[in-house]
Amino acid sequence: MAGIAVLCGIYVIRNVRVDEGSRHGDVSIDIPGGRFEIHGKEKIDPSALGIPVYPGATWTKDSGGATFEWVADNDNDSKGFSVAGGTYVTADNVDKVLDYYRQQLPSWIVVQRHNHTEFKLNEHGYQRIVAISEKNGETHIGLAAIGKPESN
Repeated sequence: MAGIAVLCGIYVIRNVRVDEGSRHGDVSIDIPGGRFEIHGKEKIDPSALGIPVYPGATWTKDSGGATFEWVADNDNDSKGFSVAGGTYVTADNVDKVLDYYRQQLPSWIVVQRHNHTEFKLNEHGYQRIVAISEKNGETHIGLAAIGKPESN
């Protein structure tokens, strides 16, 4: 078993190459058969994702996103998806924020668990989520979109 692990390690060392791109947050990982491309983004515009931001809510620095794409050597099997999100905070109480999102997103599914509420929409392989919770006297609003890569 140890011999197989060593051979696998040697194969990976010889055949996998990681390249950090010129833009901050870009990484390309070359492996036999193709490569993974990761394009990071520091701040995501939720309106571009089809998710409204609660009026007056403040963006927090732990927000961001990335596009992941598998690029096959023959380009026939290339596939990708994006993950984007942001966290916002407001001093308004949870009930006021929930009322806002119920009005803005009437057709979305609402899931409530303990002190956490999520609004979800899943269309054509593209999922959007708004997660709302109260922490330390503030209302935290998480916005996320997962699906096909953004078109440029």
